[in-house]
Amino acid sequence: VAGPDRQLGTIVLLGVIASILAGFLPALYVANTIGGRLGHMVRFSRSVAGGDFSPRLAIMRRDQLGLLESNLNEMSGRLRASFLELREESEKVGGILRAMVEGVVVVSALGEVVLINRRAEDIFGLETGPDYRGRHLVEMCRDPELQDLLRSLAEWNGTEPAVCEIALADPDRRVLAVSVSPIRDPSSAQATAFVMVFHDITDLKKLETMRRDFVANVSHELRTPLTAIRGYAETLLACALEDRERARQFLSVIDRHSERLSRLIDDLLTLSDLELGKTALKKEPVHLETLVEEVVEVLREKARRGGVALETQIPPELPLVLGDADRLQQVLINLTDNAIKYSASGGRVRISAAAGSDGPTPTVEVSVEDDGVGIPATDLPRLTERFYRVDKARSRELGGTGLGLAIVKHIVQAHGGRLEIRSALNVGTTVKFSVPGWSRQTRAMGA
Repeated sequence: VAGPDRQLGTIVLLGVIASILAGFLPALYVANTIGGRLGHMVRFSRSVAGGDFSPRLAIMRRDQLGLLESNLNEMSGRLRASFLELREESEKVGGILRAMVEGVVVVSALGEVVLINRRAEDIFGLETGPDYRGRHLVEMCRDPELQDLLRSLAEWNGTEPAVCEIALADPDRRVLAVSVSPIRDPSSAQATAFVMVFHDITDLKKLETMRRDFVANVSHELRTPLTAIRGYAETLLACALEDRERARQFLSVIDRHSERLSRLIDDLLTLSDLELGKTALKKEPVHLETLVEEVVEVLREKARRGGVALETQIPPELPLVLGDADRLQQVLINLTDNAIKYSASGGRVRISAAAGSDGPTPTVEVSVEDDGVGIPATDLPRLTERFYRVDKARSRELGGTGLGLAIVKHIVQAHGGRLEIRSALNVGTTVKFSVPGWSRQTRAMGA
């Protein structure tokens, strides 16, 4: 009995073991297969999260995991396309910011720099290269008005862009127009950052000042002779017509102021045409020696009355000048007339010229030199400004309009030349200008 029972138990045990193995081995195979595929998916997702979109998942079977693998591949492709699009847009924005003439700064609500372009770095004197993100703009740019602006942002609740002007406390006294726009959190409507655009309007401010000064100067210069003309005319009408000698004196004054008024208007029109480029130069070969002789002839009597000697020093081998003879004569007359006006009796005015060159192009350097009162060094940079006078009273007394040197500068520049003024008090003044020389080469170039 014992033998058959033991044999039956062995058979049962073997059957149980066989059943367990029959269920476990397929389960083990399935687990290894699914685990391997899931492991590939985990590694794939990590690569995608790290920005590596190159790997692709192999779809093992057309089952649920296969569908998941396909979806992951599709998601990776879409993320890659979106990433490339974002990078392209970022590069476009970066290129725009680098090319902008305005400075752009984005700061957080706490005043920390989120973005700053190169122009803004230049405006605030920051070194190009370092990463300024996360730093406080107040600490980087220690300018009082800018600091006040940044402090005001914390209390600003506006929704529309705000525009203001700030003057930087630097040696150039630059003026900036600033446009500020908030970036708000859609959920809370709170400003999380501010975009500030800085535009350097220093030159515009200078132009506005020059325009105001010009209008004021023109009004004053026109009013002076008109007031004199009106005053003397009223006096004549009132009582002076019977007194012939007195009437002649008054008419002489009226004539002198009328001439000054006419000269002022002519100079204004000439300067306006030159500045707007409306004056077409008739360039042709010109004998400078002939021009100088004509200028001396025109001003000889004026120099004689002032006791001033006129001298010329034009070498016979001097090349011809390529320019507008009438305009160049106007330059020489203006400069020589000024030199005579500001020279004392017994003084000397000399007109000289010498050949020079500007690279391969021949030039002629012309100088008008006097030994008069001279000009302070502080006034030299402004001499060619409209209506600028070192001695206003003396200039008006001598009949100057204050536009002569401005006209000279524009005529010389229109010829492609340069104007230089050197002077010392009680020593004299030398005004030098260059104009292109004429040669077969310049003629061939169509200069």
